[in-house]
Amino acid sequence: MLVAYKTEILPTEEQKKIINRTIGVARFVKNFYIYHNQEVYKSGGKFVSGIDFSKWLNNDYIPNHPDKLWIKAVYAKSTKHAIMETEKAFRNFFQGKANFPKFKKKKHQDVSMYFVKNDKKTIIRCERHRIKVPSLNWVKLKEKGYIPKHDDKHSIKSGTISQQANRYYLSVIVEQDCTAQVLNDTPTEGVGIDLGLKDFAILSTGKTYKNINKSGKIRKIEKQLKRQQRKLSRKYESEKKRVNEKQSKRGEATRKNIEKQVLKVQKLHKRLTDIRRDRVNKIVSELVKTKPAYIT
Repeated sequence: MLVAYKTEILPTEEQKKIINRTIGVARFVKNFYIYHNQEVYKSGGKFVSGIDFSKWLNNDYIPNHPDKLWIKAVYAKSTKHAIMETEKAFRNFFQGKANFPKFKKKKHQDVSMYFVKNDKKTIIRCERHRIKVPSLNWVKLKEKGYIPKHDDKHSIKSGTISQQANRYYLSVIVEQDCTAQVLNDTPTEGVGIDLGLKDFAILSTGKTYKNINKSGKIRKIEKQLKRQQRKLSRKYESEKKRVNEKQSKRGEATRKNIEKQVLKVQKLHKRLTDIRRDRVNKIVSELVKTKPAYIT
């Protein structure tokens, strides 16, 4: 059975540079693959598959463009995986399952670094407090003992490393033995759930879960977020004005200030997301522990 685990990691500064570089290459390759197919389509050509694009990129494009050698300076399987992910997005579009693939933007932080076992003999080792990732070596885990160690019953197949608000997260797929669990034969009643706006959920038992978005804590953070977003907007307007007036002084300092402000906004967004997700997870856990016969 395959089980997914996700936890925060604590990479060194050098490891952060490698992760950021790998994610940057993956983002560039995704966008370049979309752009390349658009150009081929305009010229009357057929859709270029991920494998064909990868061959063209490595055998034709990069050798003829020495300024793009940095694409090959990162973990190759992560780059290949980014291409195949984008091909899957194209296939879903052709089948009417999704919209046309969108270009990836750095600010959205929706691209990750992928790693996988190179062959059957290769082992992605994991200890209580660290994991060995290809191209990064040993990386510290913030939550110790959460990801199972490699043994006869557990084997890490693949994983990704993502970045959110200057924090790094590891997701791995672990193949592990599934032991049969003894189910509780005691009959239990079902439960009905009504989701609303005023209250988050109302159960058929009469229990009510309040809407956390109306709590004082959330509203306080939302006010902070609006304040920081206004500051960021003013900094962008100031930068545009400086560029239009062709002022070269303090350009680098202004960009660094903008990056700092963007990070503040991202951290507040992350905090809101974590609070809301934690609330939902606790409610779901509480419902599951009651072992209802059915949920409607």
